[in-house]
Amino acid sequence: MSGTTALRRSPSPREGRRTGAARLATILSAAWLCFAAPALAAPQDSAVPKGWTDYKARFVAADGRVVDDANGNVSHSEGQGYAMLLAVAADDGVAFARLWGWTSRELYRRPDGLASWRWMPDAVPHVTDANNATDGDLLIAWALLRAARRWNSPDYRDVSRRIALAVGRSATFTSRFGLALKPGASGFDAAAMADGPVVNLSYWVFPALDALPEVAPEVDWAGLTRTGLALLEASRFGPGDLPTDWVSLKGAPAPAKGFPREFGYNAVRVPLYLAWGGVGTPGLYAPFLRLARDGAAPTTVDVATGLPREPLREAGYRAVFTLAACAAGGEGAPAAPASGPGDHYYPSSLRLLAALAAADRDLRCD
Repeated sequence: MSGTTALRRSPSPREGRRTGAARLATILSAAWLCFAAPALAAPQDSAVPKGWTDYKARFVAADGRVVDDANGNVSHSEGQGYAMLLAVAADDGVAFARLWGWTSRELYRRPDGLASWRWMPDAVPHVTDANNATDGDLLIAWALLRAARRWNSPDYRDVSRRIALAVGRSATFTSRFGLALKPGASGFDAAAMADGPVVNLSYWVFPALDALPEVAPEVDWAGLTRTGLALLEASRFGPGDLPTDWVSLKGAPAPAKGFPREFGYNAVRVPLYLAWGGVGTPGLYAPFLRLARDGAAPTTVDVATGLPREPLREAGYRAVFTLAACAAGGEGAPAAPASGPGDHYYPSSLRLLAALAAADRDLRCD
């Protein structure tokens, strides 16, 4: 796997509420405006949906498969969810239908109603690991709910409910912190891992947890949110007070064995979802914001030493920290550079998702 998008390692599976049509139809077009300026601001209605158009042309195949171009052109359930969210925001119902059509055909084959997390173009069969990745299921269920609202589709609402219930039934467990998310339905509990259960805090998609009670009130989504925030407070490791991508809950939270002890490409999504969900105290954001202080590119971090490992130079990573700085304190943050033609699927996704989050939350920082 490429370093910039190696989001999962073995064992693998692995709203804001502003949904007005006029606003959401333009937010992606203004992604470059939001993050090329010194201040983070909501996009303007005069913009053309350039951000989504370019993203779709580069990363979405004609059949609706989202291509991870830095990771062997594989596809992930999470990538399908990202693109589905962006298609709804761009009011692109045709693309959304293709994205969901491919996802439902190729990934939703498990008997428990969850998606297999990885699809490989050169493998036979294409799904080489049938386990799910719970963040992918949350993103897809949430995107389907937003699509149902936007296009008044009972069918999308029904399937959103089915997936949300499947998450509650098969991808949660009771921890001493409260109801928690399994990274995958199997493979991460105490029976499978010496220091299990193991969780991934970047799988807590807080805005999805806030939205999904609308279709699946039977699941304790608020409890999942409380547990996620408590785990983030308890998972401040090393001199930087940063979480690792993978966290053991065998005892007190600790970096999970068998994974790099680093704040890495998974955990960079934590401040995105905190800001998008409008949750967490300013103190919870502080360790993340220190990574992009004074305009420096954020980095992955060795949590044991606090030392940087890999710089995260592509525009999408800085966009996340720009958004988080605004959400945490209402202050402007160093501008993220404009996205370039060589930017890969993952940071390109993050850049547009951060723009969508800013619009959802109506964040205006100067």
